[in-house]
Amino acid sequence: MYRSPSYHRSIFLGFFLVILPESTLAETLNKPKSTKPTKKEEVLVLTRKASGGGLMHVRTTPYSASGIDADVIARKPAAASPLQIIANLPGVNFGSSDAYGLTIRDKTTVRGLDHTEMGWSVEGMPGTNLAYYNPYVEDWADNENFSSITLIPGSSRLQDPLVTGVGGEVYATIRTPAAKREAHLNYSAGSFAAQRVFMRADSGYLGNSGIKFFTSYSYAAANNYTGSGRNWKHHFDFKMTKDWSPIANSSLFVSSSLRDVARTNLYTLKSFETANKVDNNFSEGTFASDYINGKTTNYWKSYIYTSKDVLVSLNNDVKLSGLDLKVVPYFRWEQTNAPGQTNIDPRSTYTGTEKIAVNTDDLNIINGKIPARSNTDQTMHSEGINLYTTLKAGKNNKVTVGYWLDHWTISTLNSLSPLDSSGDTIGRVLKDTSGRTIAGGDYSLSTLINQFYVSDDLSLFHDRFLISLGFKDMMYNVSGNNRLPGPQGNFSSSYSRPMPRIGLTFNVSKTVQLYFNASTNSRPAVPITTYPNIYNVATGGISQSGQKSVKPEYAVSEELGFRYHGIFNFDATLFNMNLKNHQVSTSLYLNGALTSGAISVGGETIKGATVEIASHSYYGLSAYANAQYLHATMDNNFPVSGDFLPTKGKIMVASPKFMANIGLQYKRKGFFTDITFKWVDAQYSTFMNDQGMPAYKTVDLGMGYQANDIHFLKSPYIRLNFMNITNLKYLSGIASPSYSSQVSKGIGGTSVKAGSPTYFLGTPLAIMMTVGSNF
Repeated sequence: MYRSPSYHRSIFLGFFLVILPESTLAETLNKPKSTKPTKKEEVLVLTRKASGGGLMHVRTTPYSASGIDADVIARKPAAASPLQIIANLPGVNFGSSDAYGLTIRDKTTVRGLDHTEMGWSVEGMPGTNLAYYNPYVEDWADNENFSSITLIPGSSRLQDPLVTGVGGEVYATIRTPAAKREAHLNYSAGSFAAQRVFMRADSGYLGNSGIKFFTSYSYAAANNYTGSGRNWKHHFDFKMTKDWSPIANSSLFVSSSLRDVARTNLYTLKSFETANKVDNNFSEGTFASDYINGKTTNYWKSYIYTSKDVLVSLNNDVKLSGLDLKVVPYFRWEQTNAPGQTNIDPRSTYTGTEKIAVNTDDLNIINGKIPARSNTDQTMHSEGINLYTTLKAGKNNKVTVGYWLDHWTISTLNSLSPLDSSGDTIGRVLKDTSGRTIAGGDYSLSTLINQFYVSDDLSLFHDRFLISLGFKDMMYNVSGNNRLPGPQGNFSSSYSRPMPRIGLTFNVSKTVQLYFNASTNSRPAVPITTYPNIYNVATGGISQSGQKSVKPEYAVSEELGFRYHGIFNFDATLFNMNLKNHQVSTSLYLNGALTSGAISVGGETIKGATVEIASHSYYGLSAYANAQYLHATMDNNFPVSGDFLPTKGKIMVASPKFMANIGLQYKRKGFFTDITFKWVDAQYSTFMNDQGMPAYKTVDLGMGYQANDIHFLKSPYIRLNFMNITNLKYLSGIASPSYSSQVSKGIGGTSVKAGSPTYFLGTPLAIMMTVGSNF
């Protein structure tokens, strides 16, 4: 893709600015002039205003927010996905088919909007895969290295580099390297032959250089709990901080993952009910464990997902008198393959729209067909910079001005790898007699984001009343090139979207606060499933028709909240959102490969209320609870088959009316016990509301003991975690919603055939034990 000189100048300028230092954590910002910590600093770090076992913190923002810190994470299963860890926060509807976050069979919705409609950031950089808007938070960092994970439902922070924040935001920070040299090692073993090892070394301050760092490595693996396959992941984290002066600081964070995922199958409601009647661990609905040449069409080895991932962010912070400056350049590289299985008829095979002759030399041809694995090979990278400055404009006023630039590129090839008589690939892709690779998709695509933002915060009446006004404007451009024969060559689209916001907080007393916010957010259409043409290799027809212009999602949301922080903590929020051009994420097959897609459903109105309450610790015992009421309805009739289904006013899919979480924790003299209960109401999986996912209730239990130092072992511990302790057999999330599960009649009289929603199978009872220690 052609890049203008101004684009290159912006990138070079951004990376030149990284000499300006930064600190992302309060403990570093409060560091005294000496590069070595004092006793006072340790007290500041360890003092936290949290209740409910660390699940509820004192918040003063003009929007609702919830989060967890390292103390909570340390009580969870070591191999759990970060999404599983935040699943008990208010309004989080999380479904997964894996207790250990290895199979990436999961989905998260908040206030009825799924994870592709939320903003995700880690260490100041975007955390979202820009091909499908999936977060893949399992690749950000190991659990032991997270300092905090925070959820902002329905809104987002103005300064964060987000392109998908219509439904809210999740942002994470990584722990600061320890001030003194130390090491940590733990080992975990659990159900389904799960194993995990984690090791980390902290350098401490290196002399008087102001530099300290940590580096860590982990390996995790587990069998699928149903069907065949073993999943594994290698992960590496590195963070280094440099104190340039008492007012300037930098931190470099690098993360890398390598994973191999034997994905589990999706279930229809009928296949779930059928498999549930047979006591064979749901093997009835899984991918085939054995391969029979010419008969097996869903062999598990053809669905193994592979990925490599590298994230790099360089946070820089300068704090001058009356002026703060933050500069964050970043880089991300990803390489993935999400395959499936298909059969190719060499008598009718196409590349794009062109019929070709297949080179069948040495191929396994049976019943006139070539069994093949359908690949979705993708290589992508992004580079960008986010910078902003905050200026004190008077005693009670501060102004923030910022700019975010992001450039992302992807190259995709949907090739075919022939299978031998044993079901294994033969080591090369299918080609025609002239040597060309046969493909259903072969294209490059890139996006360029320029976003400017400004805010003004005014504090009145001795800081009792705060007015925050904000505005950002996002300029989004997408362009690409389709390399296959057919009607599409080069393609492009662009738009600009202004997004104003306002936030108010009023401190009624030292313990009571009222807050209100109104914000707007926009999300571009998912580029992979919107702009390029994808072709059917068996017919030459278009399986996915690229669209030149698709309106972005646009949300206007309001919140009115009440907070009390006293003998207990309490937060109640009323929320309302109007969403236009809603695109619901789904899973679909293209030439046999399972990939992500989107369904455009028009407008949506979302209303509801959330409450959160937590006690302080009394004799080591603390309690926490939250609940949400949600009423999300469709504003338009659903277009299908040249007609419209009467969906206006019906409940949106994946929007349970009620959800609740209750937790109890006991922590005293080294012992801890943590029990959590989650209830999710029934939720529709069709836009016609004629099929839904049943309600479910799960209970998790954790317990452990942390001892005093034993010789060279510093604070050794043992932890035992039980997930889904009642071994409930249930569906945990909606993978692919459908317009209707029955034959329906459109408004114009058209008969619309039935669809089949699919679901994620819930994780059964899983147990993991972890032993570890500092050194």
